[in-house]
Amino acid sequence: MITLKINKVPTLFIKAFTSADVRVIMEFVRDASAFYSGTTNQVLFIDTPITPATVEAVGKLQLERFRVIFRDHHGIDGQPSNDREKQVLASTAKLQQLLGDDCHITVRRLHPACSTLVSVGEFADAVAIIADPDADGLTAAMKAAGISYAELDEDAAKLDGEPQFQVSGTPLSQLLAKGIAVIPSYDASRPHDREIAHQKLFADWLKAVSGNEAARKRLEGKTLEYEQAVEVARDLARAAKLVAPGVLLVDVADKPLYDPGTLNATLEANSNCKITVVRKSLGPIAAIHGIQYSLSVAKPYQETISLYEFLPSHFKSDPEAGIISNVSFLLHTSEEIWLNYVLPRMQNTNSEL
Repeated sequence: MITLKINKVPTLFIKAFTSADVRVIMEFVRDASAFYSGTTNQVLFIDTPITPATVEAVGKLQLERFRVIFRDHHGIDGQPSNDREKQVLASTAKLQQLLGDDCHITVRRLHPACSTLVSVGEFADAVAIIADPDADGLTAAMKAAGISYAELDEDAAKLDGEPQFQVSGTPLSQLLAKGIAVIPSYDASRPHDREIAHQKLFADWLKAVSGNEAARKRLEGKTLEYEQAVEVARDLARAAKLVAPGVLLVDVADKPLYDPGTLNATLEANSNCKITVVRKSLGPIAAIHGIQYSLSVAKPYQETISLYEFLPSHFKSDPEAGIISNVSFLLHTSEEIWLNYVLPRMQNTNSEL
């Protein structure tokens, strides 16, 4: 959870999956409303996961007389192919029923960045903004609140795209991408370190966009750390192993800080690579289960390979269950799920990769 004031608009960056997340959203908006001196009762949700918890938060805010506006690009593009996508479709329908014309849910193919769903300053007088805690959520929220620059939409699309392309935007957006790349992974023994680093980065980048030179220099100081992480990533990629047809695995557990974008791009450059797998000792699943496997389908194969095919039937995206996945081309699992389900099914010669 990250909280910032963007152009005086209180903004909460959060993914709503649990009842505790709903309570955080409600308390945040109530607190923002207590100090609000504007003329609207609007609360903007932008680039937020379409979940039952999000639907619950929206409904409760409506009961407290807030006008909720929902803008997002995580809609299902085509027919749902698994239980998670069916849940998104059901939650989308509920949001549309609750909000009517105030609900605009599209797909990434049409809107690669959520910043394209708002105009500059459209919600500068909102009571609060609720956004996803990533670069797309940040750029969308800041544009909605009235802070922008000419190339923001193009930068936002790259920042929310494939890791290897996230550092290909303007010099300003590269500072954000490189800073995100070297944020420490979640460590259960130091649970707040990642959140604190994330908040400082977001705050500094907002200041830098507004012309604050001191903030920009702090961000530039991250560049050397990023370059070192790039070299570590290249070394790790050299140790990759082919564990199934088209599947390359790299073990980064307890290794120095590396750049995920460079690691992924280097692996995908291998002609044998269709799926990358990174074994980690840090992350939300590792915090519970000890080890985490993070899988990604290479871009050319994302329309034809679904990682859901390698999971138990009727799986649930839940860290406690050892599975996190919101899209079919990205997956995080526990070691138990990896060894007992995913890897054997990938190694099965009947599996078409």
